[in-house]
Amino acid sequence: MVDTAAEIAHFRAHQWANSLISSEDYIPIETDSRRIKPSTGEDGYFSSTLGTSSTIPHVLTLERRNISPPPSEVPTWLPTSKQDTGAKPTPAVNPADVLMIFDLGSPGLSGHPSTVHGGITATLIDEAMSLAVAAHTKNPSSQPDSTENNPRGRIFTVQLDVRYRQKVKTPALLVVRAKVVGRVGRKFWVRAQAVQEDEEGAGGHLEWAKRKVVKAEAMAFWMTIPEPRL
Repeated sequence: MVDTAAEIAHFRAHQWANSLISSEDYIPIETDSRRIKPSTGEDGYFSSTLGTSSTIPHVLTLERRNISPPPSEVPTWLPTSKQDTGAKPTPAVNPADVLMIFDLGSPGLSGHPSTVHGGITATLIDEAMSLAVAAHTKNPSSQPDSTENNPRGRIFTVQLDVRYRQKVKTPALLVVRAKVVGRVGRKFWVRAQAVQEDEEGAGGHLEWAKRKVVKAEAMAFWMTIPEPRL
């Protein structure tokens, strides 16, 4: 079992994270992927490989209290160029269904110096998206994996499109916000953004006033897969 209380206590020391934790719109939930499933090894990557002092020692997931059902239609995909941005508006990420707060360690995540490897950024976005989809499938007709009691059930990424805007710093705090923006049956479309604060001390901002910068954004297509019949 993941010690959510310990994670909350850790992030309370960071003013931005504390403000998110204190929001009445969100509640902390267990980060299921930080719990390895012994009989299958499922989630070994996120719970073990990315769960060290030099990778990601602390993670906290916040889920929106009142999540609205997404539109029953296929949303517009991310624009292919800056010229398309005005002509093809994409669904908004805020308010997010799920917020994941990551304490990024070093040097285990680094590609370039003090910079998170792009594949890791994509991993963190994908992880937040999985929990956003799970938030929309918590009902009696969506059975979790009975062998390990996996609350996310059988949900899989089919397509993930990540746009990198700026480097993701490490060591630093990273917040990924994810929202399901469309659903048709077992098909889900999800938007996400990876956000960090301005460089420390940039512009002389106080901690509470630091600008939040979108470092990467993404859109993905997910599907839930039925349990195999015996």
